Amino acid sequence: MFSACQDLEIQRWTQVPAPYTREHAEDFVGRQARAAWAAATSTPLAVVDATTEALLASVTLQSMTDEGDAEIAFWCVPEARGQGVTTRAAAALLRWGFGALGLERVEWRAAVGNHGSLRVAQKLGFTLDGTLRHAIVLGDGARHDCWVGSRLATDPPV
Repeated sequence: MFSACQDLEIQRWTQVPAPYTREHAEDFVGRQARAAWAAATSTPLAVVDATTEALLASVTLQSMTDEGDAEIAFWCVPEARGQGVTTRAAAALLRWGFGALGLERVEWRAAVGNHGSLRVAQKLGFTLDGTLRHAIVLGDGARHDCWVGSRLATDPPV
């Protein structure tokens, strides 16, 4: 986790703190991820290579509500980008969220300009709903405009 989050693109486009320290990684893996699972508010998952067990990506359903809403978040290490890793993992996560978890609506957000995230969202069948002004705070602590999209449980499967 620590090594993956040294990537400047992950730091640029996500909410991981920048700079990302070993303490951040230890706190996330050791405390935050466990607490999120225990509270049933988030499902942080690591996507690893089946042979080497190297971390390739992260996919998460977060901000889950009792009403069936959630937000999807994801990132991918540079070595795995462009290979469909994130798209396949996020598609599986969405199937699980809509099926087993009974979600009704999943929202996707990305800072304007994050074309990699936009491509993944489009492949996953998200409808681009628009742009929200200063609606996302990234790891740099600043507010940014963001694209927002949604998928519904009733949308055709991808």
